Amino acid sequence: MLSPDALGREQAHLREAAANAPILAVGLYILAYVILTGACLPVAMMLSLLGGAIFGVWVAAGAVLIGATGGAVLTYAAARTAFAPVLLGYARSDPRLQLIIDGFGRSAFSYILTLRLIPLMPFALVNVACGLAAIPLRAYTLGTLAGGIPSAFIYTSLGAGLGSALGSERTLEATLTSPQVLAPLVVLALLSLTPTVVKRLRRRGEAGVKPPTDP
Repeated sequence: MLSPDALGREQAHLREAAANAPILAVGLYILAYVILTGACLPVAMMLSLLGGAIFGVWVAAGAVLIGATGGAVLTYAAARTAFAPVLLGYARSDPRLQLIIDGFGRSAFSYILTLRLIPLMPFALVNVACGLAAIPLRAYTLGTLAGGIPSAFIYTSLGAGLGSALGSERTLEATLTSPQVLAPLVVLALLSLTPTVVKRLRRRGEAGVKPPTDP
């Protein structure tokens, strides 16, 4: 079932079904994205790849942004209600939870935006941390939406590239080295450098601010 031929046939069926009922297909995809990511399941990347393979880059990226933001708000709301102990128990095993909470300063929007730009930062963990830290909903939603744009286009582009490769007769090596697959991977690697760049900019800013001297 996981052979390239079988996956190619399954993808063709899904693309055909989506083409026959595009509004319903995209709506169900967004709903699934909201529910699954809102339940803190680690499926965001796979859903984004699948969306790119079925709907193409532009439609899938828009659907991913809506679904991811909706799922993030759902987890945030749960963390502000009676579900908070359950989510805290889920996230407490990850030492990064407290680090994320402690990192919120005066500008919640900028911090959330930076966290969303880091591809390897667990999506659900950030959602839980923001809810527990009682971040303003407006800053949280806007930061999630804006910060998710690069990742949405990267993963859907990668999914579209892999999807087109499954429908062709190219070899695996030719697929992995094609521009459709290689370009999103390069951009993803560059985006992973975000934490290093942010740290250096902060250090330069702190170094440029000198304490006042006594007259």
